[in-house]
Amino acid sequence: MFKSQVDSLLRVAEGLLLGDFPRSYPALADGFIKDFDRLTRDCRSYGLATFSLFLPEFDSFLTKGLETGRLTVDHNPMAGCARGVTCPRLFSGLWLRIFDKSGHLKQDVDVNALFFLRQISRLGKNIAAVCSPERISASVRNYHDIERRLRRPSLNWSDDRLAPEDHCGRHLGDLFDFPREVGIQSGEIALQEEEGLAFLPNVEWSPCPDAGLQRLLAQVQRVSDLVSQEIGPYNPYLHVEWRRERGLAPGFKHGPGAVSERLPPWEKSQFVNWPDKLGYTFPRVLYAETHMGGEMRLANHEPPARLKTVPKTVKSPRYIAIEPTSHMFCQQGVKAFLRDRVKATFIGNFIDFHSQQSSGDLVLQASLDRRLATVDLSDASDRLSCWTVERIFRKNPSLLSALHAARTRYVRVEIPGHMDYLLLKKFATQGTDVTFPIQSLVFLCIALGVSLDGDVSIQSINRLRNRVRIYGDDIIIPRYGYERLCRVMTYLQLKVNEAKSFKDGHFRESCGTDGYMGYDVTPVSPKVLAVNALADVESIIDTTNNLFLKGFWHASERLRASIPVRVLRATRIVGPSQRGLSGFASYSGGCESHLVKRWNSRLHRYDVRVWSRVDRSRKHAREGASPLLDFFTSQYSHEHARTVSEYVDTRKTNYGLSWEPLSDLAQRDVRFAYPKEPPDRTAHPVYGPCPFGLGTVYGTRMARTLRRA
Repeated sequence: MFKSQVDSLLRVAEGLLLGDFPRSYPALADGFIKDFDRLTRDCRSYGLATFSLFLPEFDSFLTKGLETGRLTVDHNPMAGCARGVTCPRLFSGLWLRIFDKSGHLKQDVDVNALFFLRQISRLGKNIAAVCSPERISASVRNYHDIERRLRRPSLNWSDDRLAPEDHCGRHLGDLFDFPREVGIQSGEIALQEEEGLAFLPNVEWSPCPDAGLQRLLAQVQRVSDLVSQEIGPYNPYLHVEWRRERGLAPGFKHGPGAVSERLPPWEKSQFVNWPDKLGYTFPRVLYAETHMGGEMRLANHEPPARLKTVPKTVKSPRYIAIEPTSHMFCQQGVKAFLRDRVKATFIGNFIDFHSQQSSGDLVLQASLDRRLATVDLSDASDRLSCWTVERIFRKNPSLLSALHAARTRYVRVEIPGHMDYLLLKKFATQGTDVTFPIQSLVFLCIALGVSLDGDVSIQSINRLRNRVRIYGDDIIIPRYGYERLCRVMTYLQLKVNEAKSFKDGHFRESCGTDGYMGYDVTPVSPKVLAVNALADVESIIDTTNNLFLKGFWHASERLRASIPVRVLRATRIVGPSQRGLSGFASYSGGCESHLVKRWNSRLHRYDVRVWSRVDRSRKHAREGASPLLDFFTSQYSHEHARTVSEYVDTRKTNYGLSWEPLSDLAQRDVRFAYPKEPPDRTAHPVYGPCPFGLGTVYGTRMARTLRRA
């Protein structure tokens, strides 16, 4: 598998270095040939690590240089420099259009060169691959180390009842009230508590409380109290009725993923477990008991969440917690409440759980005027402790009780060689349905608190609209609040990823959008490039279109050539006005003349034979009272009946040829929207509407090629 991925990466890199880049920089063509030869030799020595580990470090050097204004090349097997030049020898022609020979950032940075360099550097960063056992072991040790260092919460989160109303006086500055002494190791503080010592890594404290930090924490606490009160009390019954009055589903439902009890999807509503901790806020008599009948067992048992790893990058895996059925069911209800309240209050001016478009627009604007900073956090969900959550939402005891009830206290690590049970001090892991909205609200309170100067009110907070934006752990705040934010985050044991946070230069990165001087310089970072199975074809077609639409026509053509011919013959060519269809993108309009066509006498239309995905499913009959719960928790529709007496399970997904209706635009005379000669790319930084490459009649030429094949 690794060999085929490397071959595919080299094939795309060849299209970039020998096809697309020389079109914009003909004088650097010989240098690009040498760069490609260097990449080929390094792949023989290092394999996939060349694209997945070493080249991404080039992007880190580049963004750090854009932020500081000077290039500092650290140790890298591929970062050799020529004599008298600070820039790396590899891709030196592009580097020298961004930095001068001494490594200083130029005043007139070539945005195209910046975009090209980021594209070749990040081409293989997100390639899906299994990490080595050594990297997995190091990641697991880091996971345990973070959990061990988190503060113990003040409330008893391990008990069945939380009783948050008894501790409303707790605030974010509580640690200043404890006696403190400097730890033995540098940068650690030992805090003497009743339960023992809790270590805060990488925090420097003086014997006397920092008045500036106390003021910041007090400001964040006032904002948190206002936001908590604005969310309002959470009553599951009233919220369900509120949604039903508006024709919405109740919010309580089962997620599509696996559950801790390893139940098949059609048996989730039987609720084999409903612990008392959950029942205090979500009584089982209303949610589960009437649907379990006489098959109820272990009603007071709380199974632990199962922690597993899923492929992320070659560098590190991603941790996902598989939650118990009953907890996931109630977490969906809490998440629906939070989303409704965010949308209905002023909080919706700063958070949108459904779209990142507003954050992307702010990124491009901030890269031009530099008034805003983009902040990224490391291991945000793993470092968000119950200690922090209980203080942020201290003015909303009902919401805290619901979060405590739906939270899973234990996690079972199911990683080979690291089997273990943990009593969590963090609020929740990834995979929990309330993790994303809760951490977004927590980080919003912190961002607003450090950005406000003066009184805290809804009016003063609304003045920060379009200056503060939160989406998960991606934070956008005014520049002056960056240092304040770092201080508060460090105090709360959250870690700011300085390598991916930007405030000084013209480069900004957040929510999947990268901007420089107002231009979008987001590279294409595919996860799959090799056709090892038919399921990979769909991902490769998407990557081919992404490269094509970014202006890398030759790289797109190289990748398209790796797709089997029988798939190419049965794939549409999609024009700008046909973006909803599946196929190869083209600037010249759609084309389906190369496809096999027939007249459908039953439906009185033309059909074409295309490559598509076919899901083979089987139906499971459901009986008893449990389907009734699914009926009431599903969304009402005027068009489709809510069928719950049977469950359709996708048994297998096959890819092959099928008949689909001929598109309307394919039957018309499509006029070319662009002139025969493409526009001058120097007049359109980054990429123009019709990039250099294979010509404006690309779709027609591809169709002729497919017909001859």
